[in-house]
Amino acid sequence: MMKTFKFALGAALIAASHLAAADVAEVKVSDVTLSVAGGWYYMPVEVDWRSPTAGTSVGLQNPSFLDSMTAWHGRVAGSSVTDGASSAIASLTARTAGDHLEGVTAQAKVDVSGGQAGWSFANVLDNQILVAVGATITFSMKLDSLLANGGMSQGNAYIELCSTDFTTDTCLPGNYAEAVVFGDSAYSGPSILTASWTNPSTTENLWAKVRISLSASADSVSAVPEPSTYALWLGGLAAVGAVARRRRRD
Repeated sequence: MMKTFKFALGAALIAASHLAAADVAEVKVSDVTLSVAGGWYYMPVEVDWRSPTAGTSVGLQNPSFLDSMTAWHGRVAGSSVTDGASSAIASLTARTAGDHLEGVTAQAKVDVSGGQAGWSFANVLDNQILVAVGATITFSMKLDSLLANGGMSQGNAYIELCSTDFTTDTCLPGNYAEAVVFGDSAYSGPSILTASWTNPSTTENLWAKVRISLSASADSVSAVPEPSTYALWLGGLAAVGAVARRRRRD
C-alpha cells in the first residue's frame, strides 16, 4: 500500500510541477561606455528642449499592472509590478557620480506563470549627440545575462546610432549592434556589444542619434497544462486521498 501511496503522490507532484512552470526572460548589462576618436563630442544633459533621455517601463497583462519612470541618462530609475508569483522589473543604476553615462548598469526581467504575460523595458539612452568633423564615437556595454526560458519568452539588448537632422533619422546596419535570444535557446553571441558612428562631413560638426535599450517579454499561456496533465494531477490527488482514507479505516 505504501508503494501505491508513493506512486500516487509522485504523479501529483509531477503534474503540479507542470502547473507551476514559469516562463522567464532576463537581460542584464554593465559597463556602458562612450568614447571618441579623432575629435570631440557633446551630448546634452537636462536641457529644456529635450525630454528625459532614459527610463524604465514594465507591465503584466492578465490582469493588467503597469509601472514606468523617466530619468536623465546616468541617473537611477526603476519600475516593478507583481501579480502573485509573476513579476516584471526594470532598473537603471548609475555607477559614476553626476550625470555621466559611463558605468551605468541596466536590467530587464519578466517571470510569469499561470497564464500571466508580461514585458519589461530598460531604456539606457535615447538622445542626440554632436560629433566633430571626422570624429568617431563608440558605445559599448557588457552582457552579464541574456536568457529566455519558455516557448513564449524573448530577451534583447541593442545599441543603435543614426544620422539625424532632428526630423528624420537615417539608421544603417553598420552602426547597429544587437544581442537577442528566443524561448529555450541559448545565447551564443559576443559578451560585449559595440557600435560606432563616424561624422561623414569634412566641413561640419553633425548630430547623431543614439539609442541603447534592453527588453524582456514572456507569456506563460503556452505553459498552461494540457487536459491530460490536469487529469494526471487530479487523478494523483484522488489516489492520494483514497489511500489516506483506506489507511484511516485500517
